[in-house]
Amino acid sequence: MAHIPVAGAWALASTVQVIRVIARSLPNRLLTHTVATDSLFASWVSFGHLFDLVVHETDAPSKSRTTMGGVVTWDCAPPPTFSSTGLNKPMNETFEALLQEKQLRSLVENYSSATPTNCNLFVLLLNCASSLIHDKWAPDKKLVVFRDGHVHKQTGLLHEFHAGELDLAMVIDVTNGLTDVDLVNSLPWYLALSTVEWKGEIEPGIEIEAMLETGAYLELAKQCRPDLVCMYGLLASPGGYSILYRSPFGPHTSREFDWGDVDALLAYIYTLYVPRPDLPSCDHTISRAITTNIYEPPTWNVCDGDEVYENCVTKDARDMTWVARVGTSPVTIKDTYRDVTACFREGEIYDILHKNGPAPGFLKVKKEYDVQCGGRPITVTCGNVMWVKKRLIMHTYGQPLRKCASLVEFLKCMYDILEAHRWAVQERNILHRDISIGNILVQAEDVEDGQEFTDLEYRPIFVNEVLNDDFRAPPMARLADMDNAAELDPDKAVSPTFVAKKRRVKVEPLRCRTGTPKYIARSPAIGLVLAMNGNWAVMPELSSDLAKKYRKAYSNNRSGMRVFADELSFHGGFHDLKLRMAHKDNRALRATEFRHRPRHDAESVFWCMVVFLLLAVPLGSPDQDAGEPALYDAWKLIGDHEIGSSTDCIDLRSRLLQSERWEEWLHEDLAHAGQLMCLLAVQVSPEWSMFVPPPHMFNLHEAMQRIILTHIHMWDGGEKDVKFDTERLRDPTDPYYWNYWELKRKENNVSPKSDLSGNTQSTSAAKLPGKRLADAIEEKEEPEAKRQNCTTEGTQADPYQLAFSPTCI
Repeated sequence: MAHIPVAGAWALASTVQVIRVIARSLPNRLLTHTVATDSLFASWVSFGHLFDLVVHETDAPSKSRTTMGGVVTWDCAPPPTFSSTGLNKPMNETFEALLQEKQLRSLVENYSSATPTNCNLFVLLLNCASSLIHDKWAPDKKLVVFRDGHVHKQTGLLHEFHAGELDLAMVIDVTNGLTDVDLVNSLPWYLALSTVEWKGEIEPGIEIEAMLETGAYLELAKQCRPDLVCMYGLLASPGGYSILYRSPFGPHTSREFDWGDVDALLAYIYTLYVPRPDLPSCDHTISRAITTNIYEPPTWNVCDGDEVYENCVTKDARDMTWVARVGTSPVTIKDTYRDVTACFREGEIYDILHKNGPAPGFLKVKKEYDVQCGGRPITVTCGNVMWVKKRLIMHTYGQPLRKCASLVEFLKCMYDILEAHRWAVQERNILHRDISIGNILVQAEDVEDGQEFTDLEYRPIFVNEVLNDDFRAPPMARLADMDNAAELDPDKAVSPTFVAKKRRVKVEPLRCRTGTPKYIARSPAIGLVLAMNGNWAVMPELSSDLAKKYRKAYSNNRSGMRVFADELSFHGGFHDLKLRMAHKDNRALRATEFRHRPRHDAESVFWCMVVFLLLAVPLGSPDQDAGEPALYDAWKLIGDHEIGSSTDCIDLRSRLLQSERWEEWLHEDLAHAGQLMCLLAVQVSPEWSMFVPPPHMFNLHEAMQRIILTHIHMWDGGEKDVKFDTERLRDPTDPYYWNYWELKRKENNVSPKSDLSGNTQSTSAAKLPGKRLADAIEEKEEPEAKRQNCTTEGTQADPYQLAFSPTCI
């Protein structure tokens, strides 16, 4: 996904272990998948930023995330044309003359015949080939040097590995005048042009694991290079070598070549010097800022026409999206790849929201445009799908939601997100469709550009104005990432892209399933109207003193819901058993009637509250050495949630809606918030379309806002307002698993600190679980992303984004 100005990345851990576990479960041939917006290595598995998912075809839901465009089929079998379509070669020449060079021929023969193969010999082979190709075809370019990664350690990854000794043997470095003396101990990843994985030997049956690891390293290296559109990688073993090509669609791989055929290896090196003209390689509008210390985290200069934004700091980096803050200013740049056939453009959605000045509750946006290189937009293709690189210049920067300092502050943020969302629907016809923790900003800063919001008559009114009569009180939180947003009523649509498209073809964007696995509403997750029993609850009422403030603040509201009260009904209707039974066994009917509704986004706000409060750590709490059984029981229902299924998907999260164990699941100092969550769960639970007459589109917003407001009013300033440790999360992993590993460590006399820190390793990555979450969190923000969720025993990544999914390219 596309993501938000503050989205960076929480610490990722035990990556190699995760990859190995997933690789063993992969089938020999993946089924057809829709293209993933955030595929990490799209050939097999998505790792790390697993957030948005857009799935088309509600009657045949897929388990993978897609973009807003067509469907691409991925077969694990490497394409036979990889060398001719993915690599470059000298025009009208071959590498035959090069292979006659005595030194190169000798190195190839010695390496291929060595038993076991030797890493140093392999480095010499690659550097010899690079030098020959440089002198013959690219003497005007900087020499590409291969360095042994076991000697020249890599530093500066955006996401750290905590999974034992890395197998990465070397990284290609464009030397830029640096000498070996400069880089004896470390090699900054942002200098990497490509990655090389050298395996002294590969045990039979784990070839896919080795390829997965190579894909992971390639992805991590690419995240450090926003100036590159694509990147190549190499996997070498005694049996042969394979080449990877990683574009925004994800990586794909060549077949394995044996050492009797090094033509593809030479073509790979030649392509690093002379990229294929038909495959985009660089974005020349991004360049690394000059620095006197190559070991410092890099900053980037971004050219925006005649203006240059200097010293941009990366806050989020993924296959599709790069987000950077311009120095210490609130200006934020978001680069992302979007399907050219998408119904909506993010910039146009912001134009609608801000038509009367910067709308409160959202990001300020300066402009959006196609990034060009050589006078043409930068585009990437996969099959019949084309993405174009777009740049959004925003005048807002904020902090991630986890920076909320207290329980009351968090509840105020949730209230204001619901308020901003319902205003966008009612006054601007805009539906967000992807509310998640990663798409909510707090403590936002804006560029002072003199613009003011002028639509005051029907403005959003936020919680501090309701409670304190603070006229035009700013929102406590903002909604970000509008790239999955859509116009609710197509007849009132004004977005130029959508209006033009619907004139040509029939489009129904609200039938597409869009969201983030842990936060997506249950109905969009399966693309069907729900047909299940749920709790039925009346509209909650406010206490008399609070109701007076509430009605005064919203006296000009046009929805009619601010004064709504139930008498002998449930939200103005009754559950129709006959209607529910008609839908229960009629999947086609449920699919036909499904549309993404405003209440689905309100449900996503509820799931944000679930995730946040389950993992919240009260300030001053002691460190946790192991996961808690109750938390693990609740979290696995969230972490195991997937989007879509070939049959009616059983959403395990529904168990949280039916349970009263909230006090047990939450931290003991937050147990009193269990009642709040129970009240909200009762409102979220029903399928409101099964009521006759159907409730107002804001019935769930209204119910949730009243419940949240009541508890803010009760807890503000009192003992119930718990302070949060904003640098830690509770550990939701299986406590029994960790107890087992503690025993194993003691048996082997392994120090937990040394073996999990990535420094002194006494066992391999495959034998160690990941770094503990409490130790792994860094000063980085969550990316949002948006992927299919699948928790794996023994892995410890950010639980806000613990997700993995097979994808395609």
